[in-house]
Amino acid sequence: MSAEKQEPRLDTLDVEIQCPVKTRVLGVMRAFASSVAEQMGFDDEARDQIEMAVDEACANVVRHAYKHLGVSPDLPADERRNELLADCNFKMRVAFSNELLEITITDHGIGVDNKPPGANSVEEFESRGGHGGLGVFIIRNFMDEAEYETMAEGGTKLVMRKYLRPAGASAE
Repeated sequence: MSAEKQEPRLDTLDVEIQCPVKTRVLGVMRAFASSVAEQMGFDDEARDQIEMAVDEACANVVRHAYKHLGVSPDLPADERRNELLADCNFKMRVAFSNELLEITITDHGIGVDNKPPGANSVEEFESRGGHGGLGVFIIRNFMDEAEYETMAEGGTKLVMRKYLRPAGASAE
C-alpha cells in the first residue's frame, strides 16, 4: 500500500455548461453551483461562498475576457461590438466526489498569467480606491484552492475546489 495521498476520484457525473458572455447568465451559473453544493451537503456558509466565488469568476469572464474585442458590459454602448457576442462564450464544468466539489471556468479570451492581479486584502482593495481585484480576493479566500492557467491556444482556465468537511470541522 502506498503512503502517497491520492486525490479523491471525481464521480462520473461531469456537467459542462457553455454560455455567452452576457450578465444575464450569471444568475443561472450561481444557482446551478449552489444547487450542486446543497445536494452534496455543504452548509449554508460554504454554499454562499461557492456561489459568490462562481459569480465573481463568471463576472470576470463577462467583463474582461473579450474586452479587447469590444465585448464587455463595461464598455460604453457606442464602443461595444455586439455582433461578436455569438463568438464569445465561456464554459463552466462542475464535477464532484463525496469529499470535493471542483468547478472549472474556461474562456478563449485574452488570457491572464498564473497569478492575476488581485487585492490581497479588503484593506488593499480600499486603498486602491475600491477599483479592481476584489473578485480574485473573494475567489482565493472562499474556495479551498484556486488555480489560474493561461492556455496555449488562448484564454484562461480557472479551477476552483472546495472540500466537504463534517459539521463543526474547520479548514486547516
